[in-house]
Amino acid sequence: MNAEQVRDAMAAGAVVLDLRPPERFAAAHVPGAVTMQFNRADLADRAELILPHGQELVVQDEPDAEARTAVDLLREAGFHVLGHLEGGLAAWRAAGEPVASLQLMSVTELHERTADYLVLDVREGFEYRNGHVEGSVHLPTEEAWERAQEIESDRPIAVICDDQIRSAAVASMLQREGRDARLVTGGIVDWLERGYPVVTA
Repeated sequence: MNAEQVRDAMAAGAVVLDLRPPERFAAAHVPGAVTMQFNRADLADRAELILPHGQELVVQDEPDAEARTAVDLLREAGFHVLGHLEGGLAAWRAAGEPVASLQLMSVTELHERTADYLVLDVREGFEYRNGHVEGSVHLPTEEAWERAQEIESDRPIAVICDDQIRSAAVASMLQREGRDARLVTGGIVDWLERGYPVVTA
């Protein structure tokens, strides 16, 4: 699909699924896109967890060969995939289309300014109970699409998981909803390695 076709598909309700690594997605992406890093082994399973059934999708990944592979895998799993953005983000930009970015923040910044953010932990329940940032709100990744609007805060939302794969997906969903979301790089793994405190529950 070219940029114009993707734009028209989005206007009709399709969602762009960006399969690049979180840092590349954060730097620039199609506005409204949801990110989920490509992994051939479990792509369809993760898509089943985070995306609603019946949602029309357009894949965005680079190179095009990987995007085509992702389209095939998702279609085989029963997803309604219209196609992929040919030429990736470069083609989108070349067509004069706008891009968005997602702000990154380190665990050190979060530790120093925790009170300035609503910390949203998107890991599974047992992970959250084993240790989380004090005061953080728990929203499992698989529930985020339907429940993101329940997160009320007048502060920016700092999204965290164990690394940054699931948190990137949820941060992109929040951004899609017009929320001020930040992706915490390194996640709880980096937080613990730096000796920052967690609470259990």
